[in-house]
Amino acid sequence: MISTVQRAIECRPPGSRLVLLSDFDGTLADFHPDPAVPMLTSERRALLEVLSLDPAKSVGLVSGRRLVDLRRRTALPSCVYFAGTHGMEIAVDGRHWRHPDLGLAKAYVGDLTTRLNDALSRIPGVLVEDKEVSVALHTRGTPLDRRAEAEALAEACAAPWLASGQLKRLEGNAVIEYLPNISCHKGDATQWIADDVGERFDQEPWVVFLGDDVTDEDAFKVIDRGIGVLIGSRPTAASHQLPSIAEVDALLRWLSERE
Repeated sequence: MISTVQRAIECRPPGSRLVLLSDFDGTLADFHPDPAVPMLTSERRALLEVLSLDPAKSVGLVSGRRLVDLRRRTALPSCVYFAGTHGMEIAVDGRHWRHPDLGLAKAYVGDLTTRLNDALSRIPGVLVEDKEVSVALHTRGTPLDRRAEAEALAEACAAPWLASGQLKRLEGNAVIEYLPNISCHKGDATQWIADDVGERFDQEPWVVFLGDDVTDEDAFKVIDRGIGVLIGSRPTAASHQLPSIAEVDALLRWLSERE
């Protein structure tokens, strides 16, 4: 319930700095079979901009999308933390960190993307998204009775790179992503942002992480000062849950009205 989330925020330690972090797809933007479609609504963008410009708060987005894509879809100020590719690239206020091994993946991701497009071309509704350093198989628009077939074909295509340890498999909501086998996830990005906020503002960070995806569980698990908020209903490491994006909107409005 939103009231329990609000109460937790109100009861955070005096002098701590609120750090609002959120996933994008399924949390700030509704899902769509075509990953090129989701964008922030004008109201959500306005609320997040107000929060990001509040001198007493810090705001960030942590997503599996590429950093440049995340920026384009949100059009938020540069003071916002943007963590893309599950935390493998982070930018804020003109600073940009990128995992040193990320670029090595481009060659074999390109080869896998070609194989996936060839193997899955006859299954309706499948979308192969080339992210340059990773490739995602979206099955949200695929008939339910064909999804298992699509996933099995994708696994067969990816098997050589998975076996060699060059790529790893990450499963989300109606999506399977093959990305560099780098020890980096949304929990690492959450910790990086919290530590950076603490150093920049000389305040103890208190994190609120909003997320719906199973990949957000890594973020929920690392929070020791703050709360994780699952958008949806399923078993989770998050301490709180909200039923829908509509409740996220209500929380953002409430936060934007607070001193």
